Amino acid sequence: MELKAPDFRKREDKLSGWLDGEVRTFLFDSFSDDYCTRTGMEFLRGVQIPIKPGDLAAFHGEGGLPVTDLADNMALVIGANTQFKYRDAYIAYLALYFNEKLVTVLAQKGADELKAQHYRKACIYFRAALLLDDQSKEAMFGYACCCREWYLSMEGEDQQELIAILKKESSEYFEHLTRVYPDDATAYYFLGYVYVNAGQYKKAELAWKKFVELSGAALADSVAGTDTEPAEETSKEREEIKEIRERLASLEDPVKIEEGVNLLTAGHLEDGLRILERYVGTDYDSWWPLHYYLGSAYRELGFFPEAIEGFKRVLALQPSHEESCECLADLYMAEGDAENAEKYRRKAEIIRKNREE
Repeated sequence: MELKAPDFRKREDKLSGWLDGEVRTFLFDSFSDDYCTRTGMEFLRGVQIPIKPGDLAAFHGEGGLPVTDLADNMALVIGANTQFKYRDAYIAYLALYFNEKLVTVLAQKGADELKAQHYRKACIYFRAALLLDDQSKEAMFGYACCCREWYLSMEGEDQQELIAILKKESSEYFEHLTRVYPDDATAYYFLGYVYVNAGQYKKAELAWKKFVELSGAALADSVAGTDTEPAEETSKEREEIKEIRERLASLEDPVKIEEGVNLLTAGHLEDGLRILERYVGTDYDSWWPLHYYLGSAYRELGFFPEAIEGFKRVLALQPSHEESCECLADLYMAEGDAENAEKYRRKAEIIRKNREE
């Protein structure tokens, strides 16, 4: 069965509120009924047409605005808001005057804006291209890359809601690419980084192994039967393969830790502990979630002293970890130590109050 990306026109648009500022300056006017009848564009009767403020006089002038200008305006509006009221009428207008190459043109405009680090406008153009062809490889790849570059550019900024949306969009469209175009090595390259940033190390490992497999095969094919290699291109490909092989080697321990955590959360406490206990006292000892998962497992198994030690280690690394304070309060209460139970209960309340404020 042929795999397809979802219908972009039917997807919930979570980004429109972050993009509509790019088109807020547009004015809206309409073609006359007579013009719609003469040109056979009855579908535009009563439809509001986006026009840049400086072009309003030309729109009503004898020659009108060039079709390319109107098309660009429409693409920007529906790219900013994929559920715009007149979206389907705009798409019909674009289909009437342009062929399938318009998708390539819009994707290229997006690529140019992305190169200039104009993330919002780049995103708009890629989204407009996807509205016209949601299976377009270049539009899907551009949109995924744009979302990734945009959220990476906001590192350290207080934009958590937008960053979360962009991360989800980027991950989703790199995944769609690998399903619709499973032989495209580049998608696996970026998808691996997306998974690493999300702490999904096993998925990153699988994606990067696929990248190495596909890239290695493509590189071998490109130089087969030749005495020389196209230096710049093959050199870059070899460097990327080397880079990802090094990344794969560095993932060995995170993948095992993730396996241990998954075992614990699935209720296989002894199996999970056997894996995670190996990392106490190693380079991963400063990773507070390791001690939180260990403490939680010890608590479930009734090893209260070990659990207390684990949660205290969490607080040494992450002093404002409310859940560890609450766990310590419960553990001390179970052991009859009311003084320490109250101490950590109060600490949890202070952390909670500070967070709310």
